[in-house]
Amino acid sequence: MKKVSPVLLILLFLMSNLFAQAPVGSKSLMHTHTARTFDAGRFEIHSDLNFFSKLAEFLGDASAKPEDFQEKNYWLINSGLALTYGVSDNFDLTIAPGLYQDTHSANEFNLPDDIKVSLKAGSFDFANRHMYGAFIAATKFPVGEDHNYPFTYYSSGAVEFGFSGALSYYMDPYIPDRSFSTHLNVGWWNHNEAGEDLYKGLTASTNSSELIYALGFLYPTDMFDFQLELSGATFLEKPDKFVFSREDYMYVTPSIKYKPFSWFAFNLGVDVRLSADEDKSVGLPTFENLNLPNYTAWKAHLGFEITLLPLTAATQSAAQVDKNQFNKRVEFFQKIIEDREKSENIKEELDKLKEERESAEKELEELKQILEEEGN
Repeated sequence: MKKVSPVLLILLFLMSNLFAQAPVGSKSLMHTHTARTFDAGRFEIHSDLNFFSKLAEFLGDASAKPEDFQEKNYWLINSGLALTYGVSDNFDLTIAPGLYQDTHSANEFNLPDDIKVSLKAGSFDFANRHMYGAFIAATKFPVGEDHNYPFTYYSSGAVEFGFSGALSYYMDPYIPDRSFSTHLNVGWWNHNEAGEDLYKGLTASTNSSELIYALGFLYPTDMFDFQLELSGATFLEKPDKFVFSREDYMYVTPSIKYKPFSWFAFNLGVDVRLSADEDKSVGLPTFENLNLPNYTAWKAHLGFEITLLPLTAATQSAAQVDKNQFNKRVEFFQKIIEDREKSENIKEELDKLKEERESAEKELEELKQILEEEGN
C-alpha cells in the first residue's frame, strides 16, 4: 500500500471540503438513499473524503531487523463530490465526480476518478405520508486512468450501470425532517466488464453483477443528526479470479451530522467492516507484503454539505426571509387542513355506507318476514 505525505492528505481534505457531501447525493444518509427527492430548483454540493491508514511494522525477531528499517504509515485515500439538482418535486439528478482515488499501480492514483450519474424518482408518499417510495437509475463512466485496484469497491473500467429501490418510514408525517426515520435500499449493479483488459493483459470473461443493499436509521435534533447504517453487497455473478475485491462485503457505519446553519452541514463517520478477512484473488501481488484482505477493516469519512439554491437566508433581505418563512408555514397548515378534510370525507363515506348497510339489512329482514307469512 502506498505511503502518502500528511501534507497531501491535508490538501485533499481541503480540496474536497471546498466543494462539499457524500457521493450518494440527493436526500440521503452517508451510504443510504432516503425515498424523498429535492424540491424543484434545489441545488446542493456535497463532498466526502474517506481514508484508511496502516502502520507497517517489522514482524519477527527484533535482532533480525535491518538497520535502515523505518516504520511507516500507509494510506488509502478517496475523495469525491456529489452535485444534486431538483428537476421537479419528484425527480432529482445527481452527478458525482471522483476527485482522487489511490490505485497502488504504476500511476499511484487516479486524478480525477470515475464519474457516476444517477436519476432518482421519489417522494411518492402513502400510508398517510408516514411512508415514501423511490426508484434510482445510475451509471458510472470510466474517467480514471486505472481500474481494478485493491482495498476498496470493485471498479471494472467499463460503463457500469444499475437500478435500486428505496423505502422510507417517518414517524412524524407532517415534519419528516425533524422526526426519527428508517430507510431501506435494495438494488442491482452490473459491472459490464466482459472483454475489458482488467490486469496486465488479462481480459474479463464475464459481466459480474451485485445485489447491493443498505439499511439506515436517522435521529435528528436541532443541531445534530445521529445516524446508523448497515450496507454491503453480495455478488450474484462473480468476477474473474484476477479481480481485486471480488468478495462480498458488509459495513456498519455510525455517523453524525453537525448543522450550524440551514444551508451548511458537516459530516463525520466511520465504516467498520463486519464481513470476514478475505482475499480470494488469484495471480495478483500482495501489496507491501502487509497481507491485508481485499477490503479495509475501517474507513473514516469527513465531508460537508452546502445548499446553493434556493438562495439561503444569508443572501436574502430580512423581509424576504420573513416572507419565505410565512409562506412555508401557510403551506404546512394548508396540507394539514387538506389531510383533515380528506379524513372527514372518508368518515362521511363510511357513515353513508353504514347507513346503506343498515337499510339493506332492514329491507332483508322485512322480506324474510313476508316470505315466512306467505309460507304459513
